Amino acid sequence: MAVDLQNRHDHQNKFDFLALGVREYGARHGIWRLLDVLDKHQVKATIPTNGLTAELFPATVRASRDRGHEVAAHQWDMRVFPPMFTSREEEQSSLARTVAAIENAIGSKVRGYLSPGPRPTPFTLDLLMESGFLWTSDYVDSDFPYVIASNDRRIVAISYATPGYTDGDLSSRGIIQGLAEIKYAFDATLEESKRHPMKFCYAIHPHVSGTVGMSRLLDDFLAHVRSRGEVWFPTCSDIAEFWLAGVDQ
Repeated sequence: MAVDLQNRHDHQNKFDFLALGVREYGARHGIWRLLDVLDKHQVKATIPTNGLTAELFPATVRASRDRGHEVAAHQWDMRVFPPMFTSREEEQSSLARTVAAIENAIGSKVRGYLSPGPRPTPFTLDLLMESGFLWTSDYVDSDFPYVIASNDRRIVAISYATPGYTDGDLSSRGIIQGLAEIKYAFDATLEESKRHPMKFCYAIHPHVSGTVGMSRLLDDFLAHVRSRGEVWFPTCSDIAEFWLAGVDQ
């Protein structure tokens, strides 16, 4: 994300090296630490990825896919959130560019999408359905997935970090308190799942959770979840396929 720190009226002078460096840290170092933690616990994650990341760091994106994780589309970069697009055509072009970059890196089809934010536009859902996406995580309005249907097309909505947390939520509490809080919330969600369908999402970012302390939080949290017994660790495509199969029965 670019921020003008010196001349707020000069639109050509908007570059924040701190923000850039933090995110490059995630792509150069943090992602590898996270992949190792996920491997340790035999968890397959869904990794929303910017097209620019796939273009600049294809090896990290390819490694994520090679280790069995799902790579999803996350628009081109984090400087432009979808509501900043000036037209449907501009958003469609950016989405197509993103998908092409990711598919070039991983060698397979992209099936899911998360808007930066997540903040979609009034056009985003139609664009996703026209492009044949299986799922979207743009909405935060449900504890469990649901199907959106339009003009003989269907897409599964899988809410982002609802119920659950982002690593930004937990890092602001401090690592020890954050770990205690997410364990407590997960146990409550697991108990409720005995009565009706529930899911739990922990949304992490390589530049946040890829740091030493926060990756340890993830490590300890996954160990806790594994200790609770029968818990499914699906990718978003796994969830979408499972939900559609249930709807079609």
